[in-house]
Amino acid sequence: MTNAFDQIRHADGRAYYQGTPLSLADAQIMLNDDILRRAVRVGAYLLIDESGRLVLVNGPALRRSVNRPVPPALNCRGARQE
Repeated sequence: MTNAFDQIRHADGRAYYQGTPLSLADAQIMLNDDILRRAVRVGAYLLIDESGRLVLVNGPALRRSVNRPVPPALNCRGARQE
């Protein structure tokens, strides 16, 4: 028997989903779609808490390191010795 969840809450208590009961697999697919649409952070995951409720835990925010130096071995110009 598969559990069905009609509510998914954020870890802070806000509602993430409320409606037709979903299986855990369907809830994961919904979360993956929201990550692709950037509605939820990359790294977010679902957790079944001690009372059997489904909770969405937000992952860490991504930081872009634009000015990070590239190692010479990975740099195309650095790989060739002229």
